[in-house]
Amino acid sequence: MITAFGDLVRCQAGFEPHELPEIFAAPVDGDENDACRRLVALDAALLTTQFVLGKIATFARPLGGGETVEIPPAHWEIDDPLPRLATGTYNAADWANAEAPASHRIFVDAAEFDAWLAKLQPPGPLTDSQIEEVLDPRLRAARSTAARKPKRVRRTDSPDRHGLGPDATTSDTPVNTAQPTLLTIKEVLRLTRLGRSTAYRLLSAGSFPNPIKIGRSSRWLKSDVDEWIAKQATSRDRLEE
Repeated sequence: MITAFGDLVRCQAGFEPHELPEIFAAPVDGDENDACRRLVALDAALLTTQFVLGKIATFARPLGGGETVEIPPAHWEIDDPLPRLATGTYNAADWANAEAPASHRIFVDAAEFDAWLAKLQPPGPLTDSQIEEVLDPRLRAARSTAARKPKRVRRTDSPDRHGLGPDATTSDTPVNTAQPTLLTIKEVLRLTRLGRSTAYRLLSAGSFPNPIKIGRSSRWLKSDVDEWIAKQATSRDRLEE
């Protein structure tokens, strides 16, 4: 379980598994670690949903050894699954009690988990239209509804006022081929040469570009990061003068 959750966090939040103990050991003080904890908690909820729906089977074996049995999906209908995923253990007899001492070690069906992880949407470049829909779900719904309607085709026997020839199809929707590049936190740190703590501290202070939520992950527009780097260089030049 711990290995599977570590793989998910690495793919979705951009954190290495060995960073998690440090993130959760830090005090709750509104600093960057609080934001990191929220991202990891979202990943925990995402994975737990698959368990509840029965799409990924989970199993339990007594800590002292014994028979391995399948965990009922209902045992995952809990408020905070993160402690289970972080420790890979739970109390099979008192599963709804978050304070109950662990009695079993948790395992996942490796084949089902790998198949699910492989199907997760990669966080690569998105079009302007896709980014707009992430920021405004209603816009996505409106566009999806419009796409189901038959397209209007205008046919003419001679060039129209736009200079289009016969049987030309016109559309009032502009075509946007630009594909903004989105960066993970690792790529941001590599570009800016900042440490993770420094980057999140600047973000909390409003001195660093805000990320965009893509599903349950955070990504930065490369254009925003490039602009921030350029401003830092300009400020340094002014100081040197």
